[in-house]
Amino acid sequence: MRRSWFTGSAFLLLFTLFLAPAATAVEKEEDPPKKKKKVGVWFPANNFYPAYIADPLRPQNALTLQWLSDTEIPETGAQRFGLRLGGSFAIRRWHPEGEPDKGWQLSFEGGFAGQFDITWSWDNNGWDGFYGLYLNRMITPSFGFRIGSQHNSSHIGDEYSERTGRKRIRYTREEGVFGVSWRFRPYVTGYAEVGVGNGLAGSVTSRLELGIQYVSDVKFWKGRAQHFAAIDLRTYEETDWSTRLTVQAGYRIPVGDRSSAHRVAFEWGTGRSVMGQFLWEKETWLALGWYYDF
Repeated sequence: MRRSWFTGSAFLLLFTLFLAPAATAVEKEEDPPKKKKKVGVWFPANNFYPAYIADPLRPQNALTLQWLSDTEIPETGAQRFGLRLGGSFAIRRWHPEGEPDKGWQLSFEGGFAGQFDITWSWDNNGWDGFYGLYLNRMITPSFGFRIGSQHNSSHIGDEYSERTGRKRIRYTREEGVFGVSWRFRPYVTGYAEVGVGNGLAGSVTSRLELGIQYVSDVKFWKGRAQHFAAIDLRTYEETDWSTRLTVQAGYRIPVGDRSSAHRVAFEWGTGRSVMGQFLWEKETWLALGWYYDF
């Protein structure tokens, strides 16, 4: 009896070690994994390449009150009102079936950013207009890159020009852009971007941008808001690599299941002026603002 039990156990063991894997291999040969179907979506609900939150030249909607502790722009006051209009629009996305956060996406950005001097009867000091077309690639949901072309043109405010006699410089920047984004922690994303193109006086110059941003998963106000903090650094070859550092921190309120969101934040910045007409002048400011990422 004991010998029969031993023989049966040995046979079962042999079957498990040798015959079962062979059967599995045969099954795999008969049913090879299917390649995932590619899905194309027009005007997807969100952009899967992350926005650079603290970048003051990113197209977005914003109203800000600014207090300047230092400025090299002559005949300007210490209080300004900032107005930004614009956003990022997803046009077409191609992704593997069931994986909407991976694949390719074509997107367009466009916007306006102007500053108005409260001290000088709300005179417009200057404004910039920009637009760009990008092809975004998300290799994984947390790592991707973008390539594209963007245009930036700067203008001096009529009231400021009439009051000071300062003339508009011809500053239009056409760039080819390559950026990389990596979410290396669950709620922390870093990015780097290089732009090369025609800048001041038509010369070919480079731009480098680096940043890191944190968006908390802890929500409050009945689950509708979350904390965020972001740092952005830009430097330009055309101004001898002078830098502009911008820091933002506040609250973010997502809008539905889209990438759109309201933000209320403090912003601190120092370095090259945000306005292209004053690219040689440096400023330091503190701002309180409402932002809407569209």
